[in-house]
Amino acid sequence: MVASCALVAAAGMFALSRAGFFSAPDPSSLWSWSLDNWETTAVGASGERFRIAHEPLALARNLALISVSFIGLVLGTPRVVEIVTRSGRGGGAVAGGTPEELAKTRRLIDGELGTILTLVRSHLDSNKTYSAALAKGHKELTTTTSPDQIRAAIVLLIAENQKMLRETEEHQRRLEDSQRQITQLRAELAETQELNVRDSLTQVFTRRHFDDTLAREAKLAASTASALSLIMADIDHFKKINDGHGHLIGDEVLKNFARTMTKHVEEKDTVARYGGEEFAIIMPSVSFAEAKMAAERIRTEFENKKWAIKGGAPIGRITASFGVAQLAPRESAESLIQRADAKLYVSKSRGRNLVTVDADLSPR
Repeated sequence: MVASCALVAAAGMFALSRAGFFSAPDPSSLWSWSLDNWETTAVGASGERFRIAHEPLALARNLALISVSFIGLVLGTPRVVEIVTRSGRGGGAVAGGTPEELAKTRRLIDGELGTILTLVRSHLDSNKTYSAALAKGHKELTTTTSPDQIRAAIVLLIAENQKMLRETEEHQRRLEDSQRQITQLRAELAETQELNVRDSLTQVFTRRHFDDTLAREAKLAASTASALSLIMADIDHFKKINDGHGHLIGDEVLKNFARTMTKHVEEKDTVARYGGEEFAIIMPSVSFAEAKMAAERIRTEFENKKWAIKGGAPIGRITASFGVAQLAPRESAESLIQRADAKLYVSKSRGRNLVTVDADLSPR
C-alpha cells in the first residue's frame, strides 16, 4: 500500500512538473514522513497549493486492531455464553439474574458481535474501494499530460483519501463502543456467574458447583496420580435447633458453620453446601490424614463456640459430625462421595461430634 501511494504521488508530481504547472519545489517540502502517514505537497505556478495526505500505515493498523479485537471477542464469548446457559439451568436457591435476564444479556452480546462483524466487513469493503480509487488515479496520472485531467485525478485522490479517513474514524468509534459494551456485559455476567455458584445464605459454593468441581478434580487427580480428599460434614440435631429456636437462629448457625469451615481450609479448596445442614469440602493434593486434621480443627472450634440469644434462653453447645475419604485409584467421584458420606453417618451413629476416616485406598 505504501509503495502504491508513493508511486501515485511520484507520478502525479512528475506529470505536473512536465506540464509546467509547478515551479521547482524544494525537495525537503515534497515529502514529510511519519510512522502513521505521509504527505505530498506542492505549489502551482498560479499559486494554488496541492496537498495529498495518505495514511496507509494507520489504515493497516486500524484494520489489524479491528481483526485482533474481533478474534479476541470470538474466542472469549463462547465461554461467556456457556456461563449464561449453565447459570440459567437448574434450580437452587441462589441469588443472581433470572433466566430471562440472562437470556437478554446473551442476546445483547450476540448483537454486539454482529455489529463487530459488520464493522470488519465494512472496513474491508472501504479498503477495496480505496485501493480501486488509487489504481484509477494512478492510471489517469500516468496516461495523460492535460492539466485539467491531472487536476481531476488529484481531486479524485484527495476526495477518496478523505472519505477513507472519515470511514476509518467512524469504524474505529463504533468498534470502541462495541468493545465497551461487551466489556460491561462480560463483567455483569462474571458477577452473575459468581452469584449463581454461591449459596445465597451461607455464601459457600452450591451443590451444582460442588458436583462440577469434584468431577474435574477427580479426573485431574487420576491423571497426575495426586491425592484428593473429601470431607462431608453435618450439623448435629439441627432440626431441634430450628424447632426450638426458630429458623432465623437456624440460619445463623448455618452461616457460622460455613464461616468456620472456610476459615480452616486453603484457597484451592472448595467449601460447598451439599444440602440442608450438610456441607462438603473438596481438598486437592491433600491426603486423608491431613483432611482429618482439618476436620478436627473445624469440629473443635465449632464445638467451643458460645451460643446465646439476646433476651432469650441459651442455646447450649452445638456440634457437627464429619466423614473423610481419599480418592482411591480408578475410583469415581460418585464413589468417593458415598464413602465419605458413609463415614459421616458412622460418626452420627457413634454419638455425633466425631471425625471418622475411610483409609481404604485399594483400587476400585
